[in-house]
Order: sequence, then structure tokens, then C-alpha cells
Amino acid sequence: MKPENLVTPERQRGTVREVVEAYSRMGIHVEVELKAVPAHRLIATQNAIEREKLEMVRQLMAEGKLDIPVVVEEHFVDDDWSRYLIDGHCRTRVKIMWGRHSIDAYCIYSPAGTFPSNFVTIAARYGNRLVKDLPLV
Repeated sequence: MKPENLVTPERQRGTVREVVEAYSRMGIHVEVELKAVPAHRLIATQNAIEREKLEMVRQLMAEGKLDIPVVVEEHFVDDDWSRYLIDGHCRTRVKIMWGRHSIDAYCIYSPAGTFPSNFVTIAARYGNRLVKDLPLV
């Protein structure tokens, strides 16, 4: 993977727009809020992290690059928030490795609390593992 293939602020905002538009087409009202979320409690929507990509992201972040909010989907269930990481697994893992407890995120949520989500289904298929616990491959 090349650095130019990684996320940019414009691409990240585009990802958020695409997710919101997809829910809108399904008749689901969601909103977006930029805020800090607990990095150690984010549920992964992939089954592993690529070592090579993680190292590249770590280096770029150390150089002050890739300071871009991740994308999270929030669901309020049983009096608590469940947060599913849609985009930014490597950036989140690097922040965790650096001892950070929170990460800035574009949070997509419904005022209703929860809603049908493919991301929740994918995370469940992978065992609802936290990003901090994903294996490196």
C-alpha cells in the first residue's frame, strides 16, 4: 500500500456522506457529530489489521500527518452506547499503542437510539472484537 492510497480529509468526509445517504435511501434518519470517543471500546468491522499498513500509518501519524477523524456508527442499546468503527482501524490502533484513551470521530447515530445496520452485522460475524484486540496479519 502506498501513502497516497490512504485517507484524506476530503475522502473521509465523502465516506461519511455516502453512509448517511445510504441510510437516507433506506428511510433511516441519521445524524453526524464530530466528537471524541473511547478508543479502547470501539468495535471492529474487519477481522484483522495489516502490519505493513499499520506501520505506514504509525510513521505518517508520527510525522503529524493523518490527523483525520475516524468514522464511527453509534447505537444506544440497553442504556449504553455501542460504537462500531467503520473507517480508521489503523489510526485507532496507533492511538491505542501510543496510550491515548480517546480518538476524534465522525459519529453517525440515530436520535431513535439504534437502527438496522450492516456494520453491526459485519462486526457480529467477526465476533464483536474490539479494535485493540484485532490480530495483526
